[in-house]
Amino acid sequence: HSRNSSLFSISLRDALQKKISILEHQIREKFNATQHHDHSHEEPHHGHKEPHHGHEEPHWHKNGVHGPHEKGHKAEKPDEVFRVGFPLRTNYMYVKVKRTLHHEIFAFTVCLWLKSSSAPGVGTPFSYSVPGQANELVLIEWGNNPMELLINDKAATLPLAIHDAKWHHVCVTWSTRDGVWESYQDGVRRGSGENLAPWHPIKPGGVFILGQEQDTLGGRFDATQAFIGELADFNVWSHVLAPGEVYRLATCAARAHGDLVAWAEGTVELHGGLAKLPFNACH
Repeated sequence: HSRNSSLFSISLRDALQKKISILEHQIREKFNATQHHDHSHEEPHHGHKEPHHGHEEPHWHKNGVHGPHEKGHKAEKPDEVFRVGFPLRTNYMYVKVKRTLHHEIFAFTVCLWLKSSSAPGVGTPFSYSVPGQANELVLIEWGNNPMELLINDKAATLPLAIHDAKWHHVCVTWSTRDGVWESYQDGVRRGSGENLAPWHPIKPGGVFILGQEQDTLGGRFDATQAFIGELADFNVWSHVLAPGEVYRLATCAARAHGDLVAWAEGTVELHGGLAKLPFNACH
């Protein structure tokens, strides 16, 4: 009997895998179509033709990692290049991101620049909380614990070391398929694993907060878990970036523009007396 049920679960799993692949493909197709749409005001389009598949641009271009010299891109606006400093641990200084997820996601990449000299623990660079689950997606290093990525309140330990008062580029990637995750520091993969909240989709309709850990949706901050230091360029993608793409971001060969959250003046609200400061990542 148990043999039958395990065979059944394997075939069920295969069916789910196939279904997810199809959905991912559809999402990507849809995303590419809207991408083409969004840029229609930047280049003259003669009528609305289907996107021409003759000269396929490189994959990373569509997915939002942009080269430094792109025409029509707002990346060079100086006001997009800013950092936020958290001079002390409080329960009232935080950045609220004015974007949420509009549907559940099955994979993500989150990248940001961090600088901290805090020991032990830099605190919580970001947290995403949804109704019913405060720890839906959290990056945290508090007390004497190592840095952890929490998904649906399950934890993976990340072998990152960033409290040397220097700027570091940090990325975490995850896919619900087997709960596979990776963490990157300064463009190089340090740490990967699986079984982190496998088959759990990240829920929509939540709140992204930078600098604090949420115990309820958008609030109940604990000063002991607050981030101390500076952060910049928080971006979220709905897919796993390839190692080369992460490296390009960390070395400033490309500018980050997450398709779910992109770092910009209009995307964030500063609370508790936080200030925007000028920022230049690679200088």
